[in-house]
Amino acid sequence: MYRQLLLVVPLLLLGCSRPATTQDPAGKPATATDAGSAIARAEADPPALQAPAVAPLFAAVDADAEAPAALLDRYVMALLNRDRATADAAWTFPPSDDARADDAALRQLEGVRSMRLSTELPIARDGQQPSRLLEVPVQVRALTANGTFRFGGWYRVQPSADGRAWQIQSAQLRPSLD
Repeated sequence: MYRQLLLVVPLLLLGCSRPATTQDPAGKPATATDAGSAIARAEADPPALQAPAVAPLFAAVDADAEAPAALLDRYVMALLNRDRATADAAWTFPPSDDARADDAALRQLEGVRSMRLSTELPIARDGQQPSRLLEVPVQVRALTANGTFRFGGWYRVQPSADGRAWQIQSAQLRPSLD
């Protein structure tokens, strides 16, 4: 019994040991009130003083600009609604003829009931930092009176002249089979 007690005493001493305190740069040990005041200070800083989180891939335009995927969603919605002015505004140089447009297959669809655009992560297509030419892989599914059409390809986007937004530079869409 005495032997068992000798084995328990070291365990008790190790279990009751106190963890080391951290010290601030001034050499003063940190206390619970210091940690609470640091949290309170961080919560008190207005969001305007905190650095905005901008993905490095999208840094070529303003931090509050819409993402390339949102631009393409808005563009496809304008095509679906036959709003050519809004659709053309998404391009750096709008196509003058729907039959000669980079995405003529979408622009010439008739009787479109619904259209779905799926985008993937953009790929930088130039060597600049931040990239000024992004390629956004897309899959499009269009339901028309004549059936369902699927297209695969990409849209390339670049910053507008003022750097406030992304604009479509070019596209390549090809019909795909199920």
